[in-house]
Formats: sequence, structure tokens, C-alpha cells
Amino acid sequence: MKELYRYVLFTFLLIFSQLSFANWDLIDNQPIEISAQATNIEADIRALPEQHFFSNNDYAQVKRLLSTTILQQKKHAASLKEALTAYRNDSSNENWIAVENVHQSLTSLNLSKEQLLKLTDTTTREQLTGFGPYGVTQFYSELSITQLNIEYYLHYQIRSFKSLLKDLTISPVPIISVIFKVLFVFFIFSWWMKNSTRLINDFKTSKLENTTSKPNFFIRTIWYLTRAHKAIAWLLLITVTLRIVSTLPSLQHLIFLEIFTWWILGGSIAVSLILEFIYRNSKHNKKEIIALRLSTIRHYVWGIIVAGVILQISSRTLGQGTIYAWINSLVYLFFILLTIHTLRKWKPTVFERIERVEPVPISIQWAIRNKNTFLISIAATACGAAWLSWRALQHSIIALLSQYAAFSHALAYLFRIEVAKQTEVAREQSNLVRVKGTAAFDYIAPGSEDSELIEDYAKDEMSALSRYLLTESPAVCVLSGERGVGTTTLLNRILNKVKNATPIYINCPYDGYSALLPELAKQLGLDEESSERDILQYLRNSDTCYLLAFDSAQRLVKPKVNGLADLMKLTNLLRRARKSHRVVLAIEKSCWRFIDRARGERLLFDLVTFMPKWDEKQIGQLLESRITLSENQPTISFDGLVLPRQWDEENLTEEERARNGFYRILWDYSDGNPTVALRFFRLSLHRDKNTDAILVRLFRAPHSDDLETMPKPMLAVLRSIVQLEVASPADVCDCSRLSMAEVISTLRYFQSRGYIEWSDDKARISDHWFRHITNVLHRQHLLVK
Repeated sequence: MKELYRYVLFTFLLIFSQLSFANWDLIDNQPIEISAQATNIEADIRALPEQHFFSNNDYAQVKRLLSTTILQQKKHAASLKEALTAYRNDSSNENWIAVENVHQSLTSLNLSKEQLLKLTDTTTREQLTGFGPYGVTQFYSELSITQLNIEYYLHYQIRSFKSLLKDLTISPVPIISVIFKVLFVFFIFSWWMKNSTRLINDFKTSKLENTTSKPNFFIRTIWYLTRAHKAIAWLLLITVTLRIVSTLPSLQHLIFLEIFTWWILGGSIAVSLILEFIYRNSKHNKKEIIALRLSTIRHYVWGIIVAGVILQISSRTLGQGTIYAWINSLVYLFFILLTIHTLRKWKPTVFERIERVEPVPISIQWAIRNKNTFLISIAATACGAAWLSWRALQHSIIALLSQYAAFSHALAYLFRIEVAKQTEVAREQSNLVRVKGTAAFDYIAPGSEDSELIEDYAKDEMSALSRYLLTESPAVCVLSGERGVGTTTLLNRILNKVKNATPIYINCPYDGYSALLPELAKQLGLDEESSERDILQYLRNSDTCYLLAFDSAQRLVKPKVNGLADLMKLTNLLRRARKSHRVVLAIEKSCWRFIDRARGERLLFDLVTFMPKWDEKQIGQLLESRITLSENQPTISFDGLVLPRQWDEENLTEEERARNGFYRILWDYSDGNPTVALRFFRLSLHRDKNTDAILVRLFRAPHSDDLETMPKPMLAVLRSIVQLEVASPADVCDCSRLSMAEVISTLRYFQSRGYIEWSDDKARISDHWFRHITNVLHRQHLLVK
């Protein structure tokens, strides 16, 4: 009953407040006659051209019409006063029709005056709506008209209720139907208010607390709405009730209460949602700052809501005339005072945060000097707050754009140009010599079993492979990645995780399937001379389940006709084992593209996953982890590298900013390949002859126009070597369909320029030229990186 009493009281107050400005319909259904003066003024206004076509004569016409309208307002106000007096003495329909006619004429004049104020020049408008003599005169005139309108609406409401009572005596069915509908809506509202807390807690437990994954946008939206569920329930209750009640013929005007219901309760909901969002997404952990921010937002939002309600009520009741302009000025004054009060509260926090930022612009230095000066301190605080807000916005923009690789690549390109200029000048003016050969490994260690793992890299790929390889079901999977991206490391991580199988790691030999069988037999505990049949029989009869990892399986593939024979033999052998053995094949990405195009869907694997490129953060972590720290040798220094200052790095030292910028350059050049990044990091080390300090300077990236303009047959030779990893001239002949003489001549040309290296009469792409060559082949559509 308490809730019902509050609901009825609240609805009554809203109805009562609306009576003074509702746009009532005629109860007696009598035609309304507007005076000829009001009609003529309205016609003259419609005859005016569009304001941007106004001439001096048109502005003069507007002034004349405005003067005439104000004069007619005074006359009609006096007529309305006399008509209301007559109606008080005799409340007949004839007297009420007279009141209606004068009132509607006065309303038409008010609307005409409002339109003319918008059309007139600024000087005239300010005279009539300002605080001067003309404005004060108009204020008293509008105030007297408002008093007459209030009296008119009171009489109108009395007649409205009398009409309603008359309708009830004829047929009470409509009001009974409305009462039952309202009670049904209130019943639903009461049920929700009693059970909402339990339902929301159940939703929170099932959708937010008992789930490991991040909730989707729909779930988060529902959660935010539950923070204001009571205000939403009241809003829906009042809205539905008003729509039901307004179906009665004499109460149809109540539908206008929806506007103010949504302003007030909608504002309450908006405040709750905004505060909840700001609280959960606040970057500050200090309770004082969070509370101050929430308090500021609450004051401004409620201020906007109250101002909106006041302006809308005054616009509907008084029109946008002098009183409306005065109220609007008071609203502006209120927000100015609120802003001053807010700045005084934020002053210690603003200048405390400014003190932690270096350097600061000249305007902020002025603000710091005047932070305690009377009156000027408000402007100083505003200046500091605006600067901090702009700085935070800059950081947010950079953080948002940094999620896109194209933006980071663009920054890296700009950094690289700047560092290249500095490096050339430094080489001419200093005694720097590059740290060559194995000496560079003393400062940047090579990879080993003890090297720090970057756990964030390839998390999704690791999980996908684990779902197949760490279960009891047989599986044959493919892990494909670019050379040097970390495929072997990921294989070893999977082998170390397996608990229900015996892990076996085999690095495929260069001589193909015939050389792989002895190695496989040896790992299984068989004689190295065992045949394929013996290995198959053992795998079928063995009680031990194996997880077989074949690294560098691209060595079983030749990019030529029938070049998949060795790979097919291996996969057929493993599939015929019929036990729950699991297999993973690591194949270089360039070779996998050939396999995929050659066999397509006919070569089926349970899973094919690709190693992703390393992102900028992961490359930076890897480079940082490989820097050796020893008391017997100097540490690597980035002194002398001056990179452009970024918005999100203003709090970093010059050393930290130079290091991050150089890591970004390495990430950009390596295109997410850690091996390439480490190699050129070592090539960037220089020793100062005078101080023996190890300084980082920009590396000389290989660049050759010959590769860009090279004939396609020569590029095909390079592609074959990339796909084969190592290749003899005979292998290149088979894959490129060139003659032996052409191949030998081409390989000699490559060797003279350092593109390839020789090992046991087999060619291999040099580490120094690997990235440049793969980029050229990718641009020529001969290779997919």
C-alpha cells in the first residue's frame, strides 16, 4: 500500500503541474473565432520572405509588425481579463466561449511575437528581451498575461472534470476498464520491485562471475541497465499508466506528461548509467579522484536535466519571449557558478598532476605561477584542466590508433628516417666502429633452452593445437610459419605439456623420406635398419601412445611435379598406424602454399594453423630479454638517438623513448620476425673508440634495385631456394625448369652479391638478405610471406 500511495501521489503531482501549460482541446466542441487583428498579423508574417533573403524594408516591416503585436497583446490581455471577470460572475457557456475566443486570439498573438523576435535584428531583440527598460516593461506585460492564462486553465480544468463526471453518470464502463488496466500494470510493477534484486543477482552469477571469457556487448549492456532498474521500472510504470488514462475522452491531454516523465526519470537513469560506466572505466585507483569525478558528473548531468525541464516548461507556458530569455540567462549564470565551484574543488588535483609532467608549455607555467592568485586562480585551474584533458585525449587517440599495425608501421617509417639522419651525422663526427662477428653475441645473447619465453605469443595457436594433440584421440596437425618465427619453440612447448603420450621430436633431414625413416626408427627404439613395414607394425602393436613432432617437414617437399611424394609417404605411414598416436608437422609457410595449391582438399589434416607475426610489444620484450648484463663489459646504451616525442610517451625518459622507438623500427623492418629483428639489432651495435661504450645506431638495411628489376627466371631460382630452405643446383634445376648452366650462372651471381650462402654444396638464403628477398618475392606475387 505504501508503494501504491507513493505512486498515486507522484502521478497526481505530475498532473497538477501539467495543468498550467497543457494544450487543451475544446470541451464543448464549439468553434473558436480568432480576432481579425491576430489573423491579419499572422497573415503578414507568412507573407514575409525567408530571413536570409531579408532586405532593409523587410526588417522595417518586422519592426512594425512587432510593435503592432505588442500593442494588440495589451488590448487582448485587457479583453481576456474582462471576459474572465464576466465568467466568474456567470459561468454560462456563452461567457466561456467568449473567454475561449479572446484566449485563443491572445495565444495567436504570443506565437506571432515569438516568431517576430526570431526574425528581427539583434539590437531590437536584445532591447525587448534584455534587462533594460524595454525588457522590464515586456517582463511585466508577459507576467500579467501569464497570470490570466493560469486563471483560464484553472477554469478550464474545472469544466474538464465536470465533463468527466457527466460522462461517468452515463456509462462507468470506460473508467472501470482503465482502473483494471492500471491495477494490472501496478501488479507487474510490484512483482518486479520485489523480485528484481534476486533476478539480477542470479544473472550476475550465471553470466558474469561463473564465466572465464569476457562477456559480450549484449551482456554488458544488460548489466549496466540493471544498475538503474528501479528508475527504469518507475519510468515504464508512469508511461504506461499515462497512456492508459489518456484514452479517456476528458483526460487525453495527460499524454503530454510523458515528456516531463522522461526528462526527470530518464535523467535519473542517465546519471546512474554514466556514473557506473565512469566508475568501472576509470584509470585512476585513488578513491578521492574517483569520488570527485563522479560528483562532478552528477552535478552537471542533474544541472542539465533541471535546466532542460525549466526551459521546456517556460517555453510551453510563456513562449520564447522576455521571461524565457531571462530564465535562459539565469541558467547560463547557474552553469558558470557551477563551473567555478567545480574548478575550485579540482584545483589541488589538477596542479598535483601537472607537477608530475615535464616539460609543460608556457601557458601552463603561467597557470602554475598564478594558481593561488585571487580570481586568476580560477582561469589558471581551467587552463591546466583543459591542457590535461587535451593531453589525455591525445593519449587515447594514440592508444586507439596503435591497435592498427598500419599506424605503427607509419610511425616506424618516420622514426627510421629521423634516426638515419642522426646516424649519418654521428658516423662522420664520432669514432664509432661496428661490433662485428661473434662479439655481438656477448651483448645480445642467441636463443637457447634457458632463454626467456614470451608467453603472450601464439596463445591461440597453442590452445588450438592442444585441443587435438593433448587428448586421447588420434590427430595429424600442421603448424606452419615463416622461417625464424618460433615454430620449433612452440613444438617443444607442446611436447613439454603432454602427459598422456610419449613425446618424440624429430628434425627432418635434408635428404628426405629415406633419411627420415632411420631417425624415426631410432627414436622409437627400433634398429636403424628397420623398414617402413617394421615401423608400421611397431606403431600398430605398441601399447605406448606417441606424440610425434616432425620439425622442418618442408624438407620432405620439392616444389615440382611429384614433389609431394615423400610427404605423402610419411602421412600414409602415420595414418595406417591405427592407434591413438598424434602427429604434428612443422612446415615453412612458403612451402605450405605450394602443398595447399598442389593437393588442395585431397591432402586432409585435422588442423592447419599458422604462426602469427610478432607484434611490436612482443618484439620489444624479446629484444629486452636478450640483452646481456655483465659486470665485465659495458651495457648497451641508446644515448644519442633522439626520436620524435609522441603523445603517449611524454612521461618516459629520453633513454626509454629512444629504446622504444628503436624497437619499433626493428619490428617494422623485420615485419614481425624475431630472428630478423635480433640479427639487425646486433648489426646496430657500435663501440666508441674513446670510451669503449656500446651505443645503438641505425643499422644499414640491405637494399638492391637489382632484385626489383631482376628477370622472372632468376627470381624463380630465389623462390625455389626459399621454399627448399637449402638446395643443390640439381634441386634448383628440377624446381625452376632451367638448365644446369643457367642455374649455376645464376647462383654464382647471387653469391657474388651475398644473397646466398653455401653449405655442403647446397645454397641457402643468407640471413642478412632474407627479409629483403622475401619482400621482393612477395611484391612480385611469387611468394606469400
